[in-house]
Amino acid sequence: MNSIKYHITGIVKTVELLLKGHYLLYFIPGTIITLLFLWFREGITGADEAVNIHSDYSWLDWAAGYVNTGIHKVFGIIDSLFEQLYMFIVLTALSPFNTYLGEKLDNRLTGTEFKGGLIRFINDIIRMVFVVILALVLEFGFMGIYWLFSKMFGLGFIDVYVYWTMSAFFFGFSFYDFSLERYEKGVFSTLGFAFKKPLTMILTGGIFLVIYAIPVAGVPLAPVLTVMISTVVYLYITKKLPKNNELKTTEND
Repeated sequence: MNSIKYHITGIVKTVELLLKGHYLLYFIPGTIITLLFLWFREGITGADEAVNIHSDYSWLDWAAGYVNTGIHKVFGIIDSLFEQLYMFIVLTALSPFNTYLGEKLDNRLTGTEFKGGLIRFINDIIRMVFVVILALVLEFGFMGIYWLFSKMFGLGFIDVYVYWTMSAFFFGFSFYDFSLERYEKGVFSTLGFAFKKPLTMILTGGIFLVIYAIPVAGVPLAPVLTVMISTVVYLYITKKLPKNNELKTTEND
């Protein structure tokens, strides 16, 4: 039950800090990416609606109907793939901002100083790309295995819940890597940490997925809020908190 308690503490601390005006600048990069995504999606929708082949001859019009259906499906696939790419970009391209956010919050809560620099910046991007790809491979692998069992034993009635739980677990896995990397833990240490604490991963990833599902605002909000919450949870799990000076009011963000 400690995991639930830590998450509640993380949510409370995150809300308190944001209401005081701290860390609000970290929402800007995600907002810019979201606006670009919405602009691109609007273009896809407009192109899809503009394509409407028809003919005055009934037999040609019948064939045109199939062509239109095929084109609309292609545009739908493009839109779906772009949304997945969008989420990938949010998790990887924004990783330096999320890393820095985690460091600043950790420093505020514990007083720990972390080294930065260009090499660290590049390593953060490379590491996060690898972690996200690893998480996706493992996620789809586990989903594939479960799908076989579901078909064999007729478990279709719980599929949506199992798939959501798996997604939550691996999103949580990717967000805790920010904290583990900060304390110089290897990628496979992140993997070990995740499988030792599945409830923590699911709760954190679930928070991300719930916020992400909010129309338009979800993507700019979800990564920042989840990084902050997961940072607090990690510090409690590793006994770096609580401290008497958890919140230092003199630091500039």
